[in-house]
Amino acid sequence: MNLKRSILTALMITAAGLSIAFSQVRETGSLFDGLSPRTGLLLTDDVVVTLIQNSSGDLARNTVARLSLWDRSQVTPGYRRAAEWMAERAREIGLKDVAIEEYPSDGKAQYFGNGTERLWKVRKGELWVTSPFRLKLTSSDEMPISLARNSTTADVEAELIDVGEGTSDRDYASVDVKSKIVLASGSPFVVVMKAVNQKGALGVLSSAVVPSFDLQNRLPGDYPSQVGWNSIQAPRDDQPGRFAFLISSRRAQELKGLLKKGPVKVRATVDAELLPGSLDVVSGVIPGASPDAGEVVITAHLDHYKPGANDNASGSAAILEMARTMRSLIDAGTLPPPTRTIRFLWVPEYSGTWAWFSKHLNDPVRRVLELNFDMVGENVKSTNAVFSVSYSPDANPSFLNGLAESIVDFINRHNDDRYPTRPDLQAVSLSGSRDRIGIRMAPYMTGTDHELFNNAGIPGTTLGVFPDDHYHSSLDSIEQVDATQLHRAVVFGLIGMTTAAYAGDAQTADLAWQSLLYGRQRAADAESEAARSLLAATKAGFASADMAAKASLRHVYRREQAAVATCAAFASHAEAKRQVERAAAMMEGDLPAAEKRLESLAAARAKELGAVRTGAAPSEADKRAARLVPDWEPGMRLMSINGAITKAGSGKDVPILKAQTALIGAMNALRARGVGELRLMGLANAPATWVDGRRSILEIAEAMAVEYAPIAADALEAYFRIFEKAGAMKIMEK
Repeated sequence: MNLKRSILTALMITAAGLSIAFSQVRETGSLFDGLSPRTGLLLTDDVVVTLIQNSSGDLARNTVARLSLWDRSQVTPGYRRAAEWMAERAREIGLKDVAIEEYPSDGKAQYFGNGTERLWKVRKGELWVTSPFRLKLTSSDEMPISLARNSTTADVEAELIDVGEGTSDRDYASVDVKSKIVLASGSPFVVVMKAVNQKGALGVLSSAVVPSFDLQNRLPGDYPSQVGWNSIQAPRDDQPGRFAFLISSRRAQELKGLLKKGPVKVRATVDAELLPGSLDVVSGVIPGASPDAGEVVITAHLDHYKPGANDNASGSAAILEMARTMRSLIDAGTLPPPTRTIRFLWVPEYSGTWAWFSKHLNDPVRRVLELNFDMVGENVKSTNAVFSVSYSPDANPSFLNGLAESIVDFINRHNDDRYPTRPDLQAVSLSGSRDRIGIRMAPYMTGTDHELFNNAGIPGTTLGVFPDDHYHSSLDSIEQVDATQLHRAVVFGLIGMTTAAYAGDAQTADLAWQSLLYGRQRAADAESEAARSLLAATKAGFASADMAAKASLRHVYRREQAAVATCAAFASHAEAKRQVERAAAMMEGDLPAAEKRLESLAAARAKELGAVRTGAAPSEADKRAARLVPDWEPGMRLMSINGAITKAGSGKDVPILKAQTALIGAMNALRARGVGELRLMGLANAPATWVDGRRSILEIAEAMAVEYAPIAADALEAYFRIFEKAGAMKIMEK
């Protein structure tokens, strides 16, 4: 009895504390009180508790369960149903100006040089073994992911032929696949091109399940029941129907066993067509009290295969829960209306964001930051998941890095214990786990929509999970979603958006000090890495390592100084701006001491090795690159290198091969050092992000060498000439 009474007393005290916290927020109207010694955040502890305790991972998980009932592949009827449902929910929770913005997607429309897909309408897709017995292998009604996107109408019965991987000519050297259906383990996109387009096969069965960029984390067969998500090239209107079905590796082994015993026949029935469609972007806002103060943008991609629970029903559900929480707190008077408008966007990944920017890139509104959520509900144990938050790219340094890192530190610290001393600061949902979370800050990585916001000059980050053992497969189901981890993603977003949406002159200095604090940590890490590179250098390579270490140190300190300076975006008065300048000057003032320490180490190490420290003289290509300055043509800033290559076409004056060879070489060098694929995905477009009409190609090459890997100046000139040929850039000579 005494124990029960003690527990009840403690609960009453906790409840009273929460009530006091909520009333304090209402009474004072202040959400900020400097850097909190308990949380490390700029928001008051009361506001943080309010955001945590009024948000719900359970409600978000319910949304995940609903969305995962639809096949939400881009430009399909299922995606449209999901968009309409999300728009209705956004209206129900009180978002304003809710709309589904439609952008043509018909195979002809382009956005910043990037093509679009046609609407894929599937009425039926079935695959059967018909001999030596009758067995249904799969059905698109039961498992939509099993029919590769862009498969079109066909009704064929034919012998099944095993072609191994099926992606190279040698796979077909000893078999005739004409008028047959092939069994392969390779990407159906490539297998259809080889087997159907070139060899005359009728269609494809593929057990491909792991994307090439995920082979570091899992291999085919690790999960034998997984069915992968894939597509094939859309046929021209004058081509007959073609198809590819996806099956598990277990099922493929069963079919291989049957083939060893004798002929196997299969029947494929597909009723599907490609039509003009649209990219549908759901948009809604919480209006700001000061329209001129700008916007905070919160994004998640709504699309993907069924079930696609974590990818990305989880992100879409998380930002809906953020919107519901903020709207309910404002409506209750617990929080005042935000200073800045908070815009929520549910998009078709990449393609929808390009389309949205085609209309909104030049809106007369300042977007202070973007927070993206992609795969944020994983049960970290069952999916072998790791949560990460991306820094912004070096070409777009921002206060957002310090803000994001402070939230990561807070969430990690207060969700590391199963029974913490301050349970009100822990995010644990009613039906969720009590598992720990270990979010890590990661060097800029891409693979989702924050990349395009950064390319547009809007500082953006993403919270997400990679790897995940069920990524892009049939096993990405609601069973793998943990309401607690989903709740923590919601909390990350709420703290970030609240800080950015409410901060003003009074918070400018604190934002600058926070940015300085984390900038100094990153700079110290960079100095340590530069020192490590000197100690690892050989005598022959010491001179180049010495130069690279110095360049890296200067680059990082200047980046962090620039990040601090971006806090001026929150200042409207001269004194607030001067406070930012003082903090930025402190970051700049740290550089000489760091350079002195590195120089002492370099001199001592060179003496030990007997190495010469003189660097190489600039080459003629370097001298030429120093005179060439690329700049974007108006409205073309978001063109990707792939879009530029497509638009530029081919010809002797389009040096595609030279640029591609250099980019692949840089990727391979980084891959050999263990750099992850999501980071490597950003390398191809990274040089273009440095273009501002002031930096020379040589300066961009020097920045790329620090941020990624060295790329020869003449190869970068070839790279920018592709954009020039595409009409996206002009290259001036000074």
